[in-house]
Amino acid sequence: MLYKKSLFLLTLLFFLSAQTTEAQRLSRKKSTVQKSAKESQKRQRETGDYNPFAQEITSGSNVLGRDDFIWTSETAYSSQKKTGNISLTTPTRYGLGQNFELSTILSLNYFAPNLILKKSYPLKKIIVAHRHSLYSPTLGLNWAQKNNHEKIVAADVKIPIIMSLRNELIVSYPFRDKSSCYTNQPFLILTGGLMFDAGIPLEKNILININEHFWGSRSPSLTGNGVVFSPRLRIDARLGSSMLIGGDIKFFFGKFYNNNFAFEQHTGLQTFLTKKFSFSIGYNFSYGHFGNKNFMLIPNADFTFYFGKKAEREKGLFKNKIF
Repeated sequence: MLYKKSLFLLTLLFFLSAQTTEAQRLSRKKSTVQKSAKESQKRQRETGDYNPFAQEITSGSNVLGRDDFIWTSETAYSSQKKTGNISLTTPTRYGLGQNFELSTILSLNYFAPNLILKKSYPLKKIIVAHRHSLYSPTLGLNWAQKNNHEKIVAADVKIPIIMSLRNELIVSYPFRDKSSCYTNQPFLILTGGLMFDAGIPLEKNILININEHFWGSRSPSLTGNGVVFSPRLRIDARLGSSMLIGGDIKFFFGKFYNNNFAFEQHTGLQTFLTKKFSFSIGYNFSYGHFGNKNFMLIPNADFTFYFGKKAEREKGLFKNKIF
């Protein structure tokens, strides 16, 4: 119990400190930035160069307001330095440096403490990234056993300490519409990924793989009984100034309970209630020979708060980086 409380407090302190640092920095610059922006807009109106789609650009500054929401955590894009988001069921992210991101799934930390690092490499037309996750499903297995979820773990089985490592290669290709107001961000992104997820028991292990949807397709890494290989394809699209849609399909291969193949399909709609706060709703569909059903469909929802400002893109004749 002390371990769980300490983990929760460390996670909370991490995000509170990030928010406090950013708030202090923005507070110091607020008056200067507002004054500079007003003077810039006044000059633009006087010269006829005023652009209503660029109101967030500050004169003499190298930062822009966040407009990179279409780049979800499942794309190859990494949160820029001191930017990120706080989410309930999807990765909560924070940019540690240029194209280097730290994240965690807050809702899973009670059951499977997790830490995720992603490094991105923006190229001329695509972004390539590698992502690495370290997590332990031991607490979740203990919880399932204590609450009599015998379909996940039997009551008379000793649960070993298990460490799981997930490695993934991600490639994203964006499509841009130069006639759109969103010329600095794409209206459509195609993403592909290849993932290997391995569970390693640190003690004698007699667990059997889980015979349930969603958990079953990840069972070898959750129970410490092997490796899961998972290729995936994803599409993210902009439907308007305050609405995004995304969907993916994932295939799972491994030594599962009844078979060595399963797949999942997810689709979600994200709408912004304010400039930095969004609500998402969607569904997860799972197909595989688990339990008494070959498929399962469940709804899902998420709240996300975005913070920080995104670095301005390089400009000039010889500056051809597009991210």
